Amino acid sequence: MALRRRPAGRHLWRMTEVLQIIGGPTPIRAPRIGDTYRWKVQDGSAEKHVYVQIAESMRADAFEEPLRSGIESKGESVLRKLLERGNVPTRIKITSAGITEVGVDRRQRRCSF
Repeated sequence: MALRRRPAGRHLWRMTEVLQIIGGPTPIRAPRIGDTYRWKVQDGSAEKHVYVQIAESMRADAFEEPLRSGIESKGESVLRKLLERGNVPTRIKITSAGITEVGVDRRQRRCSF
């Protein structure tokens, strides 16, 4: 599914860019505790990787939405919501405390769904 976004500011004359998931989930062996998956996103002409980290203790049937669908889909449902907002994070963390989006600026911020 391709999602379109318009660039902000003085570049409004440009064509809309397409955000599209083009690959994943690919399991990644990482030194972090839990499961980590890589998704590939086409952001205009750039291909970006988004890493989804799911805490070790997370079982989908033990949680309500949006955590449940985030765990079941290995983060795809969360990633799609972020792409709808025109945002491509570097990493998404799914823990019992909630969903955290970690961007390229390395500051963590809570996702608002």
